Amino acid sequence: MNKHYISITIISMLFSSLAAFGQNGTDVLSWSSVAVEYEPDKVWNFAAEGNLRLKTNISELDEYFGELTVSRKFFKDFKLGLGLRYIWENDNTGNIQGTRQNFRYHIDASFRIEPGDFTTKFRIRYQDKNELGDDDEHVKRLRFKTALGYNFSNWKLDPEISGEIFGRISGDDTDYSDRYRITIGTDYKIKKAGKIDIYYGIQSDFDAADRETYHILGLKYAYTFEGK
Repeated sequence: MNKHYISITIISMLFSSLAAFGQNGTDVLSWSSVAVEYEPDKVWNFAAEGNLRLKTNISELDEYFGELTVSRKFFKDFKLGLGLRYIWENDNTGNIQGTRQNFRYHIDASFRIEPGDFTTKFRIRYQDKNELGDDDEHVKRLRFKTALGYNFSNWKLDPEISGEIFGRISGDDTDYSDRYRITIGTDYKIKKAGKIDIYYGIQSDFDAADRETYHILGLKYAYTFEGK
C-alpha cells in the first residue's frame, strides 16, 4: 500500500478520534506563533518567539506573549533548556476586567530515542508563573510530555502524536487545576526558508466536576540560522 496514503489515513483517523473524544468541549482556541532560532553549533540553540492566542471559538483575544529560550545538548539525545515568557492576558470576564501582565519561566530536560523509523521523545518541565503587581503566590507546575513520531521515506508530512500531563505544585486559582493535553500534528520543511508546524490538540481537566475542554488549532513558522 502506498506510504503516502498510509500517512494521510493515520493523520485523518487520529484527528477524527480526537475530535470525537472532545465533542463536548467548551471552546475552540487558535494558537499561532513565529520563531527565529540560532544554532552556532550542534550543541547550543537560542530562540526568540512571538505568540498570539485566540479564544471563544477564535473570536476574541486570549493572550499574546514573547518568549526567549536557550537549550544545550549534553550528549547525543539529551538536553537541558531554559525559557522566559512575558505574557499579556486579556481578562474579559468577571467584575474586574482588563489586560493582565504575567511573567513565566521554565526549566526542562528532554530525551529522545530513534528505534528504526520511529522517534520517541520525553520531556519533564518545571514552570513558575506569576501576575506582575499581584501579591498572590506563584502558580508552579510540573509537566510530563511524551511524543511518538514516524518517518515515512520520500514523504515530508510525517505525523507525530503527543500526550502531556500538567501537575500543579502550588497556586489556589481554579484555572490551574490538573489537566492533560493530547496533540496530533506534522511539519513541513521549506528548503532554505524555514519550517511550518500545524497541529490539533485537546486540553481538558482531570476533575470531572466543572470540566473545561478546549480544542486547539495551532500553526507555527520557524526559521533557523546556523553557524558555520
